[in-house]
Amino acid sequence: MTASSSAHSNHGSEAAIASHVAQTGASDASGETSGSAAKHVPLAPASTSGDYAFLGATPGSVADVFYMSAAEDWRAAINSRFVNELLDDTLPDSVLISYLIQDFTFFTQPTLERLTAQAPTQEIRDMLNRQAEFFADQEKPYFLRFLEEYGVDEQRQASVPQSPANREYCAYLDRIAATGSFAQLLCLMCAMEWLYLAWAKRTVDAGVVQQVPAHRGWVELHEGELFRRWVGNLIALVNQYASPDGPEADVFPEVARLERAFFEDSYAYGVGE
Repeated sequence: MTASSSAHSNHGSEAAIASHVAQTGASDASGETSGSAAKHVPLAPASTSGDYAFLGATPGSVADVFYMSAAEDWRAAINSRFVNELLDDTLPDSVLISYLIQDFTFFTQPTLERLTAQAPTQEIRDMLNRQAEFFADQEKPYFLRFLEEYGVDEQRQASVPQSPANREYCAYLDRIAATGSFAQLLCLMCAMEWLYLAWAKRTVDAGVVQQVPAHRGWVELHEGELFRRWVGNLIALVNQYASPDGPEADVFPEVARLERAFFEDSYAYGVGE
């Protein structure tokens, strides 16, 4: 993993990161002053059956049933303090840095690789391989760019311990990857990606564009025609291969709970705090 799983933090490295942020203000990655922050983005409403019918989760479909089963933690996650502040351009740099370091560890997880290996058709494997290329070509460079611009090199990344929520989440991903069925892996990938689309959709619906480059870039990775098509493809596969009566029915609620905790941990374990 990129981030260390040690139980002890390296306060020297965290202080160095904090010092860099303090010396550069919002750092080169923020680009703008606080006076040019984005407008306020309204909270997402309570989940309703058919919210994502435009992506194939029509009322009563398997994907829609799973979506509604996770409603409470789902809404709390996409309306979390972390998401609110990121969309409003008020997120402290120390919290964003913590989040980026922790989230980058998910690139070491074998979820997509295992899902692709279990895919029942070549067409599905091809679709998943195209998305793996997107992650490598677009999402990974985002992390590398902004961690560098915030003054976080590989050594400093490795010195920051895994947060408890990250550790629990990664353990769950490892368990599903090792023993889960195609349907469970599919629901895992769908829930994670769909939830990220859901929080990014808030700012698109409000017509608000973030002024801080790191914030805007994270939104752009998780909204737009290509990402919606990806989530729509996953929803279509969930409708075809998953069942509300199978063990995969537990995946959406668990992902929503873990995502909620992951966002909250960014504050408890902010780098330099």
